[in-house]
Amino acid sequence: GNVGDAQGGANAAASSGKEPPFPVKLHRILSNPEFRDIITWLPHGRSWRVLKPKAFEERVIPLYFRHAKYASFMRQVNGWGFKRMTQGPDHNSYYHELFLRGLPHLCLKMRRPNRAKQGSADSDLNPDFYRISMV
Repeated sequence: GNVGDAQGGANAAASSGKEPPFPVKLHRILSNPEFRDIITWLPHGRSWRVLKPKAFEERVIPLYFRHAKYASFMRQVNGWGFKRMTQGPDHNSYYHELFLRGLPHLCLKMRRPNRAKQGSADSDLNPDFYRISMV
């Protein structure tokens, strides 16, 4: 984005269609090989993990978001219905059924749930992405 994108309120940008929704921005970040050491897809391409939160906050967030806070970013992640893996090789990675590597168009189907469901990180419900086919 260029400097002009930051002008005007968030609503103005959203209504004019310039500001992509959060999942689209996140997908673009994950698709950028420059940030591989900071945030990355897991090998199966169904979940992702922030490897270096401090570098992510300093180097990546300001390029894509108006705020520059890691906590604000994580609030968005949770607000858009991403779930966290709490155990196994993917622990601390986040997934959403419509958020898959190589399939950015699916992000557009994502909707913000009215409120975050409690217990969304229930370890009993963690899917095993290694028993599902690669994307």
